[in-house]
This record gives sequence, structure tokens and C-alpha cells, in this order.
Amino acid sequence: MLRNYITVLLCLLAPLVYGGPFAHFLNPITKQANRIDFGTKTHQTLIDKKHWVETGPIAIDSFSISEIRKESEFKTIATNTPNQFILFLECTNQVFSLDLNAKTIKRLDRTYFRGDNCGSYSFIRKGQYYQVGGYGFWETNNHITYFDPQIKEWEGVSVSGDVPTAIYRGYTAYLPEQDKLITISNFSNDISQNFGSLDLMNDIFEFSFATRTWKNLGQISHPYLKDVFSKLPIDSRVRVLYTGKYFVLFPLGSKGHVTITFIDPRDLRIYEYEDINMEFSRFPFFSMTVEKPNIFFHNEWVLGTKYSNDMHLANESKLVNLHEIVKKAKFLGYLTDKPWYQTNWFYAFIMLLVAALCFWTVMKLFGKTNSSNAQKPVITPQIGGHFDEVQLALLNQFLKESAQAGLDVEHVNEILGITQLGADTQRFRRSTVIKELNSKLTIITGEKNAILRVSSQLDKRQKRYMLHDQVKDFVKKELSL
Repeated sequence: MLRNYITVLLCLLAPLVYGGPFAHFLNPITKQANRIDFGTKTHQTLIDKKHWVETGPIAIDSFSISEIRKESEFKTIATNTPNQFILFLECTNQVFSLDLNAKTIKRLDRTYFRGDNCGSYSFIRKGQYYQVGGYGFWETNNHITYFDPQIKEWEGVSVSGDVPTAIYRGYTAYLPEQDKLITISNFSNDISQNFGSLDLMNDIFEFSFATRTWKNLGQISHPYLKDVFSKLPIDSRVRVLYTGKYFVLFPLGSKGHVTITFIDPRDLRIYEYEDINMEFSRFPFFSMTVEKPNIFFHNEWVLGTKYSNDMHLANESKLVNLHEIVKKAKFLGYLTDKPWYQTNWFYAFIMLLVAALCFWTVMKLFGKTNSSNAQKPVITPQIGGHFDEVQLALLNQFLKESAQAGLDVEHVNEILGITQLGADTQRFRRSTVIKELNSKLTIITGEKNAILRVSSQLDKRQKRYMLHDQVKDFVKKELSL
């Protein structure tokens, strides 16, 4: 009897003792969460987005299982063949093929070397498996390696150009239509430099496989995105969500609702969606752990689950198409946008302003001429055509009253027809007309002060307007006044 109890107890404890490690992934065909349990050698599916249920055994060759430890972590990439995946064992160069149709896992490599590619970005290029960057042996790296199926080993890609210092915990994507890599916002660390500090780099790099050359595209200078990246802790970058078209970020903030930021690596455009209606308030966007994830994603599809590390967490189960969300997002600008006070337009405005001030200063200092020695231009016979009726009336009165020391303010107001207006308005209108008439006479005669404003001989407080003596004869002769 005791033997039977022990047997039952061992059966119940077996999944806890032998379960894991796991390779989690979203099946692109069924849109269901899947995982491979290397401990029990089974394929499991998440039912009701909450409970893992075995769908059958997985045949794993002995060479594949020999070096997999309990704490091992996997990255899973779907191939172009339905139900076939590639598994990358984290922090090693071990790579496996998973066939859900045949229910088999086979190790593809025969490598021994490991330990320098923790957190590397893995991708498939033209049917070949690649890795870039990572961390290991107390430093980050910038290496691009590829798997050679002939020798079953990883080889390095020799490169040149503006090579980034490191590629680690950043946002990296392979763009197949351009055959290029792009990577932004990476961390750099070297225990032998700066006391091993972890430095965030705001540079944007592009690598062309055609030329095997890195190019620095500039820095992340958009004020909002620069602040967002600076506040994203390195632990939240373990699983970077890339839809095949957009990097997807979930900024840490206090807006009271979920905010989703999209970055297009092809043109560096930025979009932001604010969940004002709280549609995703209980969606586990921020639960991105590897060992026990709450969300599963493949390209634009993201599956949120109730499966959680916290028993009290009431997640909402939902399958979300991120490309539909981005259609409702607003355009914020480009990653390389600068604050307004650092833009070329602002610098150009400052330069124009400085140039205008310099020109004004030069004219003030050296632009004055001796009017008495200046050569007077010849008045054209059609000079009267330069003046309107009001100006002609003023000129007539200036000549008639020249013997009386000019026109007084009241007389000018009558000619202008502004006697019924307020004092301030009269002053403004009168000044405008006199200045315009003076400017025309200056152009014609060369005399800068063609119309003089003098004090009355009877009352010094009263001002009168009169023509300059050198202008008076020209006006009388040419206008036949």
C-alpha cells in the first residue's frame, strides 16, 4: 500500500521536478500560445489562455538534451515552413530545429564555444541563421555571426565603417527587402573601461549586407523619445517586440492609461497611441519575462493571457493586432528630430537676425551723407504723378503759407479731413501722411528733411510744417504751382 502512495506522489511531483526548461512561442497559424517542455519532453498548448495542456510527446535526440539545463532559456523563430521553428539556446551557440508536424527536435550545431552572446538578436536571412551583438565574459560586443550548416559551426562576418561600440538590449531588426540591419538605443559595458559602467548609447546604426559596412545615421534627438529610452530599464528590454514593420514600446509614465509607441525602422517615423478609452487597461503588455511570459507574439499578433506569475493578477485574455492599433496612432515626428532651439531653421533665423542687425548698425554709422554736398537728382517732368490728391493739396498749401512760416496743425488736419477724430488718431494720421510725403520728396530731390517741423514764432509750444528752401523751388517749378 505504501508503495502505491509513493508512486502516486511521484507522478504528481514529476511535472514540478522534471518540468522545464521551456521554449515559449505563438503559433502563427493557430494564434495559440505554445511551449516545449524539455523536462517532460512534451508539446503543450495554452487552453482558455490560462491552462497548459499537453498535446503529445516530442522526440528530442539525446545530443540535443545533453547540455540543456533547468534554467536554460530559448528564443523561438518561426520559419517560412508551417509548423517549423528554430530554437536558439540563450548564451550559447546551440541551435535546434522544431518540427510540430513530426513532433521532433534536432540539434543542428556541433559547436562547443559559448558564453559571449547573451541577449543577442537572432534572425533568419535568406534561409541562414544569424546573431548580432550580445554580452559575455564581462563585456558587450558588436559581432555579427552566422551558422554554417556544412561545418555545423558559427562563423563571423568581417565588417567596416562606423561600427557601433556594442549591440545589447537595444532595438534591432533585419529588413529583408533592403538586406540591412538597423539598431538603435543600445547599451555598452566593458569591465575594463570606466569601472564597468553600463552606458546607454543614443546612436542609430545601419548595416548593409551588400557592402558589409556599418553607417551611423545620427542620434536619437527627438526630445520625447530620447526621454522614453532613457527611462526604459535594461530589464524591460529582454524581449523586444518587433512586428516586422514597427518596434513597439510601452513607455513608463503617469498618464493613467496605456500608451503604445511605434517606431518604423525604415524611415524612423514615430507614432503614439493613447488608450484613452482604457481598452487595454488590463492587457499584460508589461509582463515580458522569458521564463514565464504573460504575452506571446509573432509579427503583428500579440496574445495576452491570464497565465501569470502573480496569482492575484487578473489579466485580460485577448488577441491583438498591433498593425490595427497603429492606424489609430498619431504621428509624433522622426527619431532624429531636434528641439526647436536646435533646428536648422532656428539657426538660420538667428543668422538672418544677426545679419540684419549688423546691416542696420553699419547704415547708422556710415550711411549718413552731407545733404548740402549731395548731388541732387533731376526731377522728371511727370513728377506730379507721384502724389495723390491729398498730398497735392498739402503741397499747394505749403507754398501758399510759406510766407507765414508754414501750416499749423489745425490747418493740416482740415486738409486731411480728420478734424472730427480724436487727438491720438489725428496725430497718427497726420504723422503717417507727412512721413510718406517727406519720403517721396526725399527720393525726388535728395533732401532728407524735405518737410520741416518748426516751432511757431508766436507760441513756441505750437508746431508748424513747412517745406525746406531747397525743395520749395523744385516743387513750385515742376508742379507749376
